[in-house]
Amino acid sequence: MEKPLSFAVGQVQEAIKMVDDGYMRSAIDYFELTRVRPSLASTLLITTWSRLSFHTTDFGWGEPVLSGPVALPEKEVILFLSHGKERRSINVLLGLPDSAMKIFQDLMQI
Repeated sequence: MEKPLSFAVGQVQEAIKMVDDGYMRSAIDYFELTRVRPSLASTLLITTWSRLSFHTTDFGWGEPVLSGPVALPEKEVILFLSHGKERRSINVLLGLPDSAMKIFQDLMQI
């Protein structure tokens, strides 16, 4: 790890700024024309579901205790989900390749 975590955070913030209305419309147009799903090899997906209101969904037996995807779309993914009765905390689902697990465990002191 040659650069600090703040560098990675900055990179993510800059990438998020690039995703504007025009970018999304262009992506939708591309997928509609080609019907091809781009390769996500060597891609880390980071997505936040923490502001989506899954916790208010009621099918007749009350609000869910936990909500999230049935399966992750890729192995290398980070997903943020709101958690707790007040939704003031966040669960982080983290998928890493085997080669990164030891480094992650060492960094997190697990």
